[in-house]
Parts: sequence; C-alpha cells; structure tokens
Amino acid sequence: MDGQLDNRYEMPIGLSFQLGLNEKALTVYAQMNDEEKRQVVEAARNVTSKVEMQQLVAGLERKFC
Repeated sequence: MDGQLDNRYEMPIGLSFQLGLNEKALTVYAQMNDEEKRQVVEAARNVTSKVEMQQLVAGLERKFC
C-alpha cells in the first residue's frame, strides 16, 4: 500500500470536524501510531450522532493526555 491508508481507514468527516474543534484531542491523535489511529477511525465509523462523536473526541483528550 505504499504507506498510504486505503479507503477503509479514511477519517470520517465528523471525526475530522470534531478534532478540528478540539486542539488537545487533535494533538493526541497526531501523536498516535497507525494502529491507534485505525482504532479511533473504526470507533468513529460506529458513531450514530454528533453527540457520540463529540464524546469520542473528548475521550481522546482525557484518555491519552
């Protein structure tokens, strides 16, 4: 795959948006390894509401900082 993520691992737009609103969580995400990022993306794909996505991103900040 030449180091690029395939379509299964593209970041969902809601996750991207919420990370953009939360600088600490974005910093945490940027410091994650590929497997950790994949897990976050997979969790984001299972989110069904804006509130759930906000909670997922807030959890990144709390869990890893």
